[in-house]
Parts: sequence; structure tokens; C-alpha cells
Amino acid sequence: MGQHIEVIARALIEHQGRVLLCRSVEHGYAYLPGGHVEFGESAGQAVARELEEEAGVAARVGEPVLFHECRFVQRGKPRHELSVLFHVELEDSEAPVRSREAHIAFDWITLADLPRVDLRPAGIIDWLRQPSSSRASWLSTDER
Repeated sequence: MGQHIEVIARALIEHQGRVLLCRSVEHGYAYLPGGHVEFGESAGQAVARELEEEAGVAARVGEPVLFHECRFVQRGKPRHELSVLFHVELEDSEAPVRSREAHIAFDWITLADLPRVDLRPAGIIDWLRQPSSSRASWLSTDER
């Protein structure tokens, strides 16, 4: 990735007091599921596509709940992302969510356990722990 802003679509999937996280198997950190928006697709289409590709799950993508600008360093390289976080419901909320890709895993984590998770970007933890009616719609973090 060169020096440009990456556009990411992410899913906020909450069920029975837990939130679905994606975890890097190699590095151990977690993040909200999703991925890069491809040229020509909407951010909502991107998050649905990523969930299908990575976990084989069908999802109902709702409204955006957060726009998050984040600057950080990953493996020694500066990164700058603009993420659109959507409220998402799984078509089958009781089915297990299993990764189709060896480098990631999915975990359901309670909000109380979030501080014990290496969730990236770190600024999202406080946002997630707020009541949904109190959550800001814009967040900008600099973790460089």
C-alpha cells in the first residue's frame, strides 16, 4: 500500500450481549469484520461481500453507524484508513461463524471482555462499550 487513504467497510454485529470480531491468527490482534471497498462497489456491498468471502455468512446490511478515520503504524508502515461501520444482522444469527481463510478466525466477545482483547484500532473499544444511543457517528484516532 502506498501513501493513500484506504477505504474500509466494517460490520458491527451484536447478538445476545456479544460482538463478532475477526482475529489475525498469526498476530493475535482483533478487529471488526470487513475489508477494503473495491472500485465500483458501495461500502454496504463491500461489507456483505467480505462476510460472504471470509465467513460464508449471508448478512442484512443496515445503516452506517460510524465513520472512523484512523492513522496508525502496522508492521513498521504508516497507514491511514477511513472506515464505514455498518449495523449488520446475520441471516442466521444462531449458526456458528467460521472462517473460510486460514489467516483469520472469528470470535464472539462480550462487551465486558473487550478491554482484555487486543482490538484494533484501540479507540473503538470505548465507542463499543457506550450505549448505542450515546455512540458518536464520527471518530478520529491517531495511534502513530
